[in-house]
Amino acid sequence: MILEGLVTTISDDGQVNLAPMGPVVDQEMSTLVLRPFQSSATLANLMERPEGVFHVTDDVLLLAQSAIGTLDPLPEMFAAEEVAGQVVAGACRWYEFRIEEADTSSERATLTARIVHAGRIRDHFGLHRARHAVLEAAILATRVHLLSPLDLQRQFAELAVVVDKTAGPAEQQAFGLLENYIGEALGRPEACSVNTGSRLHFGLLAHGGENVRQFGGAGMMIDSPGVLLKAVRDEVDSVAVVATDDSQPVSDAEVDRVVGWLAALRAADDSLPPARIEISRTIPQHSGLGSGTQLALAVARAVAGLTESGTGSVELAQGVGRGLRSGIGIHGFDGGGFLVDAGGRDEQEVAALVARAHVPEAWRVVLAGPVEGEGLSGHAEREAFSRCREMPWEVTKTLSALLLQQVLPGINVGDLEEAGEGLFRFGRLVGESFASVQGGCYADPQMASLVEWARAEGVRGVGQTSWGPTIWMLSADQDTADALATEVAGRPGVGWCHVARPLNRGAEVGPVIGQPSRTFSNSG
Repeated sequence: MILEGLVTTISDDGQVNLAPMGPVVDQEMSTLVLRPFQSSATLANLMERPEGVFHVTDDVLLLAQSAIGTLDPLPEMFAAEEVAGQVVAGACRWYEFRIEEADTSSERATLTARIVHAGRIRDHFGLHRARHAVLEAAILATRVHLLSPLDLQRQFAELAVVVDKTAGPAEQQAFGLLENYIGEALGRPEACSVNTGSRLHFGLLAHGGENVRQFGGAGMMIDSPGVLLKAVRDEVDSVAVVATDDSQPVSDAEVDRVVGWLAALRAADDSLPPARIEISRTIPQHSGLGSGTQLALAVARAVAGLTESGTGSVELAQGVGRGLRSGIGIHGFDGGGFLVDAGGRDEQEVAALVARAHVPEAWRVVLAGPVEGEGLSGHAEREAFSRCREMPWEVTKTLSALLLQQVLPGINVGDLEEAGEGLFRFGRLVGESFASVQGGCYADPQMASLVEWARAEGVRGVGQTSWGPTIWMLSADQDTADALATEVAGRPGVGWCHVARPLNRGAEVGPVIGQPSRTFSNSG
């Protein structure tokens, strides 16, 4: 078995070297097989003086510091008894050894040692989950010259989750040291990818009238369709379409919008590096799925990911002119789930998030749209708001009560019928308020017929997202959704149908780090 610990060796000029090491040991702890790298000080010292001391310790901060070479001064030590070596005073146990065989023909030497003396200082507290995670992170830190940047990042991110959940102050300090070291070693990101889902908007809470806060509303993030793009450092800003065969086609209008957003970001912060935006996947435009906000935020987040900027999504959204009426897409980009925003006091304020709920993972959303037709957007949307009548305060209160007393409780306990019925009533009431500007309670007559059919078939949760024309339907699980989608696809006027999953997390953001700018050798 491999036992992780620390090894002290002494150089020819008498300098002590302390390094992490995981030798193969036997059950009796009579032999050690060490495998230091050719470039390590440990190997150089053992070739000059073939003896040293192996330590078992639960001090993860000491392990981390020794892994990245930041031990200055060295910890307190005392002289070994049988070898010319030093024992770390804070260790739990130590094993003095002498090398009997050495094979240096490979990149990692194989040294077989016999233990000549063992001692105990204190009990071993044990490596709980966080300490195990720090230990694994320390091992990763010694291998930055061996692992690919993406693999290193992936493994380190997995360990970070464990540390966040279970670490104490010492583990947090140790992990922070390792995190900074690896970040320095890998250098600046050369690219940053962003993968988002879509936004359903179930309706607004207020418009005009007596309300101090305007718009607001409720929405939900789903995993598809979505945006997938990457910002790559380049000499000038540009946009490239690298869509796959099954991707939503990227229109010239979308490319032009991305060019405009890049210019806006640059005007707001001229320190941002020039970037080439490579778009692989987008959301159908003007379908009620939040395509503009998700694409804009993906571009802004990807470009910001090329720097160490800690800019939040609200600030990024303002930089690209999003979130003027609804904050659902912005908050959904950050955290996913079912969301309620309170609206803003003016159009310069991104609406405050007042509730977020985790949507049951088993639930599915069946989407359907007409053969042709688009929802309102841009100038047409602004004109529609100027023409539609004010929403009475009593309607706003009813909508708020539906969310608070039926929809959110239903989602929280996994009651599809309760949540679905509440959302249907919510959407119908909002639709009645905007019927004068969208031609009825729903934007498309065929989709209105689809809603009535779904209700007759027992689907409680059904409605229009945003200005439509897309219709959403809630299902309890994948099989039920697939069966419903098959029926929906055959209904009159339905041009497309899709089954999506709830998305209870924010957009996936993944910096792509270039190769290390300097060479690192194993710290052992």
